[in-house]
Amino acid sequence: MAALACADWMAPHLDYAWFFHNDSAAGLGAPAWAGPLTTLATFACSLTLAACFLACVPRHRTWFTPLGAGTLYAYLLHGFVARSAEHEGWYGGVWLRHPTGAATLTLLAAALTTVLCTPPVRHLCQAVLEKPLRRTLTQLTGR
Repeated sequence: MAALACADWMAPHLDYAWFFHNDSAAGLGAPAWAGPLTTLATFACSLTLAACFLACVPRHRTWFTPLGAGTLYAYLLHGFVARSAEHEGWYGGVWLRHPTGAATLTLLAAALTTVLCTPPVRHLCQAVLEKPLRRTLTQLTGR
């Protein structure tokens, strides 16, 4: 809850360019001392949120364990859907600027993420995504 309150307070004051680490603090319109301080603060917040997330992960198998095993696929494949939607102009719709449109898009994104994590999608894409990685790891480790 503290992280949400902090994010709510910081959002209007912090340019998202800070997260890319491409510019200096002066380049982002802040004093030089703010760069290291802001970087440490965002990393500390990230570490805290990661620990909170891991504390919520169940230790036993659940109905959604197979979905968790497929998150790499959702991470790697969602870009193709997002770029296709951008290319088709789906993000330019006026309906997205209303709460109903944003909620609909959020539900569609959650459904797409779930589908991309399912075992059938993993089986279809396994040869392309996992085999090259195993081969590379074998070459790096020599095993």
